[in-house]
Amino acid sequence: MLIGTMPQITPRKRKHSLEHHPSSVISRLLAAAVINKGFRDLLLSDPAQALAQGFNGEKFQLNYDQKALVLSIRAEKLSDFALQLVSGQAEEPAGSSSEWVPVNQPAFMLHAK
Repeated sequence: MLIGTMPQITPRKRKHSLEHHPSSVISRLLAAAVINKGFRDLLLSDPAQALAQGFNGEKFQLNYDQKALVLSIRAEKLSDFALQLVSGQAEEPAGSSSEWVPVNQPAFMLHAK
């Protein structure tokens, strides 16, 4: 490298998630689940049917990645569903290796000496 020149820095690719920019359709989906128990229960038990059925005449037009994420989420409570949705990570089945820790489960703490 020549003196006085700066090395080229390649920006890191960031994982895309809904964490910082939830779309309006995701916001409306969550709002429908908050205000209507029937829709909420359907979204938690059968997200594909909830998306197909829509709510109050509205069909939720998600893009491919949003739809794949919604369909991959497994949660018993709306708060867990929303957390997985905005973090962009679906909870993996118990026993799998994952960094995801559900809200209602304790996290592991390692104490190094």
